[in-house]
Parts: sequence; C-alpha cells; structure tokens
Amino acid sequence: MKTIIKELLKELTLNGKKPFQYKILAKADDKLGISDSVSLTNLLMQWHKKIKRGFPFAQYQNDHLQLSELMQAKYKILFENCPELSELYELKNDKIYFNSSLTNEEKQEILDYVDENYKIVRHSYGRRS
Repeated sequence: MKTIIKELLKELTLNGKKPFQYKILAKADDKLGISDSVSLTNLLMQWHKKIKRGFPFAQYQNDHLQLSELMQAKYKILFENCPELSELYELKNDKIYFNSSLTNEEKQEILDYVDENYKIVRHSYGRRS
C-alpha cells in the first residue's frame, strides 16, 4: 500500500477521536468544520465496513457510495480541500468510487484495513429512563 494511502487511512479511521493531530485532513476540517468533516469521513469508512451491529453491512456490496444532493456539495468541498483523497476515491457527480487505478488487491487491502481499524461508534439520543 502506498505511504500516502496508509497515512490517509490512518487519519480517516481515527477522525473525530481526541487527541489526534490531523495533517492531511486539517485543511478540510478547517473549511467544513469538524462536525461535517467527521460525518463525511465516517460515512466513507462505514461504506467499507463488513459488519454493523452483528448484521452484514450491505453498503459495500455496491461499487460506489450514493450521495444525496446535499452530501454531494459537501463531499466536493472535502475533495477540493483534501486532494490526497483522490489517491483512494473518485467523486463523480452523486457517487464516490474507488480510484480506478487501484487494483482489486489494493482495494481489498484498504477494505481489510478499514474493517480492522475503524470502529463504528453508536450514539443514543433522547431521554433516559
């Protein structure tokens, strides 16, 4: 795996956790705000997860991540402010794909890395009884 991809994956899988000094995602965090940046990168990482709450996580069964119109605009800002993302992904209109230059082995290596290193954090909102 290329060094830049490994460093980017490290930041993407740890995004939103404190304390962590971002280097690659710093400009995007500044432009979008930490909340939007974390939400966008979490969605990317969740797309790669194999299991979610004990059930197979179906999103990666697609070869792309489908975006709403609002998400499309935010991802455009993310990609503009973090050009290193183009090493991993291609943003095409309302979809995100793996970079077409990646081999199937590299894609699998990325999927395995995310599955091992990214933990989905479940948040509960509402009243407690």
